[in-house]
Amino acid sequence: MLLGVACALAGCGASGRDEVQAKVQQFAQAVAGREPATLCQQILAPALVDHLTAAGISCQDAMTTFVDSVDDPTLSVARIRVKGKTASAVVLTGARGQRASLESLELIETPHGWRLASLASPT
Repeated sequence: MLLGVACALAGCGASGRDEVQAKVQQFAQAVAGREPATLCQQILAPALVDHLTAAGISCQDAMTTFVDSVDDPTLSVARIRVKGKTASAVVLTGARGQRASLESLELIETPHGWRLASLASPT
């Protein structure tokens, strides 16, 4: 029983596409829940966090600014492509007072699972 639970939490048996879908949904939930620590520790790729700190801002501060910039965010996944250890997700994003837009998220597979390698960029 415990092995089954641990396997389910770790994504055993899940396809790369399913794992990417789950990470994108976790990203959406963390933004909606205003959880900068979750974004920095569980969602963003280490290289992206390093890029932020090299620019002189802590990940926590950058993500706090990011989540505070949107009210009632929404995100719908339109397409996911997985190629080896990289993936992309085309998503429709929106927030109260902002125009909906089609964006692309890039992800990489790390020893800790799939992580966002970049924040949304217009498609």
